Amino acid sequence: MSTLERTISMMETLPETDLLKIQDFIQNHFHQRECEMTDDVIGKLLQPMAMKDFPDDIETAEAEICSGRCRNAEEVFDGLEKRYNF
Repeated sequence: MSTLERTISMMETLPETDLLKIQDFIQNHFHQRECEMTDDVIGKLLQPMAMKDFPDDIETAEAEICSGRCRNAEEVFDGLEKRYNF
């Protein structure tokens, strides 16, 4: 008997409430795996930042903040909520 067949035979004996819990667990597991796979893909595309680049990036960020060329996270999320009707 294969693993799939054994799993199905065990699940056939479970009450509906247990099956719903298993379904939720599996959905959460798949979502987590999708996020991990996405992280892996993005990690392969992005180059790690060199330590020598940090001071320049900090200076650039501070200059953008002082000149008002950035928004705080709350404004960004509010805009996304409006745009995508969350």
